Amino acid sequence: MSMSKQPTHYSSSATVLLIAGLSFFGAEILTGSTSVEGILQYPVSFLIGLAFYGFQVTMIADISVRYTLKLGTIYILGLFYGTLEEGISIFTMEETSTHKLWLTAFGFNLTWTIYVMMLHAVITVITTLFILNVVWPQRLKNPILSRRDYMVMIPVTIVIYYFLMVASISAGRVPGILPVILIVLLLLILILAAWKNSLSSRFRRLERLSDQLGNGVLILFAAGMILPFTFGNRIPIILVPETLALLLLLVYLFRYFNKFDTISNLNRKSLWGFSSIILIIMLIGGSFNRTIPSDMAAIIICVILILLGYSKVMVIKDK
Repeated sequence: MSMSKQPTHYSSSATVLLIAGLSFFGAEILTGSTSVEGILQYPVSFLIGLAFYGFQVTMIADISVRYTLKLGTIYILGLFYGTLEEGISIFTMEETSTHKLWLTAFGFNLTWTIYVMMLHAVITVITTLFILNVVWPQRLKNPILSRRDYMVMIPVTIVIYYFLMVASISAGRVPGILPVILIVLLLLILILAAWKNSLSSRFRRLERLSDQLGNGVLILFAAGMILPFTFGNRIPIILVPETLALLLLLVYLFRYFNKFDTISNLNRKSLWGFSSIILIIMLIGGSFNRTIPSDMAAIIICVILILLGYSKVMVIKDK
């Protein structure tokens, strides 16, 4: 496989750092999974987290550019990434003695599994790449990484996975064999689905993102991200329909994203509108889980990203 390099005036290191910061912010700070106080208290863990998110999302971005993957295929890769992180590195998808959340069955936290797959696919991967394309579009016009970059990033990522697994087991999150086997099978299915979708999408008639923003996908996504935490285990009888609704939303999001072209060929004003609403949704939805300093940081960064994106898209003649 030919690994052509990015133009020299666009540093791949800077692009990786931008992607790392955006993806870490969306997945950790906005959701309240990591606090500002925690970052200051454990700076080494923060740097490892940046590498963990940055390397993996950058590899998805590079593959997407290199093979001109359409948005639906990128969404599947986001589901793959979410499953890999939550199911293999920190074992939150599996039901363990220290981690039982919402509806559990067959050794799985079923509701959480579907929820967190979507969260990473839409927030950690797609929204990160949307923002990058709005604010720094040239960084997604050409492949980001060289062969040497992969030779560094893949081993480092594997090492981080190993230590996260060890830390999770030490903390008491010890999964059963069956759910781990099923997660590995799910990962293989997602990779196969991404490959098949990338082949079929080459011949599909695609639509403009701006033509579909009013179809309710953002309202449904907001409900899917917020309502599970609103109800949680307070009303056990609704956990089954709630889990089924999340599964339907996961499939619906694929059908939605699968209508569109590559990120770099989409309307940047529409990408700005979509990503801005996503940031607002997560800003509201994650407020219950954030500390006051994290809330302030989340609000400030969201405002900066939204205004910066606005300043970029309003001065261009977009297609």
